[in-house]
Amino acid sequence: MNESRSTTGYIENDGRVMNSSRSTVGYFDGGRIMNSSRSTLGYFEGDRFLNSSRRTLGYFESGRVLNSNRSTIGYIENGRVMNSSRSTIGYYENINSPNVAAWFFFFDFQ
Repeated sequence: MNESRSTTGYIENDGRVMNSSRSTVGYFDGGRIMNSSRSTLGYFEGDRFLNSSRRTLGYFESGRVLNSNRSTIGYIENGRVMNSSRSTIGYYENINSPNVAAWFFFFDFQ
């Protein structure tokens, strides 16, 4: 298959989140989601994504990304991140899917 892959950003195995220019925009550290200055933006808690005040932003469930009302807002499968219409909005490789979902749907690549 020969498809165009425009890069939105990168998530590295060492926990760094980088934009398309490979500038670091954030980090994952255990259950914490941090910006480039390592201030906490949110948390992972089981299948939930939480903001810095620990309010639930959404969920990850069987490849689906759900908002706080549990409506499907996207999908993660086979290296692709897709919106609710299943149009590809990005790609990921060698990283935990919930981490990818958090950045694509709840935190910004800048």
